[in-house]
Amino acid sequence: MDLYRVTVCAHLFLSIILVGLALFWWIMLIALRRQFDSGETLRLLQVANSARWPHVAVPYRWRAPLPMMSWITLMLLALTGLEITHLSGMPSGPLWQIKLGLLGAVVVLQAAVTRSPKPALIPINLGLVLALVVVSALMVRG
Repeated sequence: MDLYRVTVCAHLFLSIILVGLALFWWIMLIALRRQFDSGETLRLLQVANSARWPHVAVPYRWRAPLPMMSWITLMLLALTGLEITHLSGMPSGPLWQIKLGLLGAVVVLQAAVTRSPKPALIPINLGLVLALVVVSALMVRG
């Protein structure tokens, strides 16, 4: 397998991780809302936000804070995306512009969610991440 295909596979894998992280917060929000009032839900979201990963088999001091996993994933996605554009040429067109806009929105929202995972931001984050993946898939087909 050549470098281009390896990079594309890594980019796809990291996209799945990003969707999984957004989905984790959405599922956590729904589960907490079913059991607790809004104040307790917000407190427990903060507790989850302070968790460290991976939660087993690694000494605590080497575990990354959960919000850092999203940032690491976004940085690796950016690096693999830049490498893909370097290897295949710079894309253009309206889908590329939409993708960059969605990526910017995801980064801005991630900064807000990193500080405090507010219940109102979590579904928006999931929607933006899913829209980004859909636009990316449409770019490949087009």
